[in-house]
Amino acid sequence: MSERLAVSAKNITKRYGRRAPTLVGVDLEVEKATIVALAGSNGSGKSTLLRCIAGLARFEGSIEVCGHPVVRNGDFRRLVGYLPQAVTLPPHATIAESVSFFAHLRGAVGEKLPLPEGFLPKWGTKVGTLSGGQRQRLAMAIALLGDPEVLLLDEPVSNLDATGRQAVWEVLRGLKESGTTILIASPSPADLAGVGDRTVVLHDGQIIDDRVE
Repeated sequence: MSERLAVSAKNITKRYGRRAPTLVGVDLEVEKATIVALAGSNGSGKSTLLRCIAGLARFEGSIEVCGHPVVRNGDFRRLVGYLPQAVTLPPHATIAESVSFFAHLRGAVGEKLPLPEGFLPKWGTKVGTLSGGQRQRLAMAIALLGDPEVLLLDEPVSNLDATGRQAVWEVLRGLKESGTTILIASPSPADLAGVGDRTVVLHDGQIIDDRVE
C-alpha cells in the first residue's frame, strides 16, 4: 500500500445470507487528508462499505487503513473513528458521562476534542433531553475521540438544520487541514455540495462514477 493512501480497498464483495451481494467487487483508494463523499440511493452499498472499512462487517477481498490490514482485533481500529447512521446512547447519562465512557474505551482520557465552542450543549445535559440533531453531534464528538486518522461518517447531517450542517462542515474542513481523512456517506449529493474533494457514486453495490470536485 502506498504511503500516500489512507484507505485501500480491493475487490470488496459483501453478501448477507443468500441474498444478492450488497457490494460487488468494489475497488477504492483514498488519499490521506482528503474528504470523499460516498453518494447513492438507499441500498446502493454506501453504509455497508463504511462498515467494512470500519471492520464491523465481514467481507471478501482486502482492505488496509494507513497500511494496516482490516482484520478482527487488528491494529487498524485505533486509527478509525466511525459514526453510524443510527445513533443509540444511554438516555440517563449526561454528555460528559457519555464522552468520558467512550474516552476510556479508546484510551483518550483527558483529550481535548477538536470542536468549536457551542458545538455541543452543556456537559451536564442528559442525553435523553437532546434533539435528534444534538445527539448526532454528540455521536460525532465520540467518533473523534482518540484523534483518528480516518473518520467514517454515515449520513452525519441527516437530523441537522442548515446551521447545524454548516457547523459540521466547518469541523470537517478543520480536521482535513490537520491531516484527517474523511469518508462521508449521504443519499443526497446536494447535502455535500462544496464539502468533498471527490465524489464516489454507488449503485447496486458497484461504483458507477468517481469524480474530483
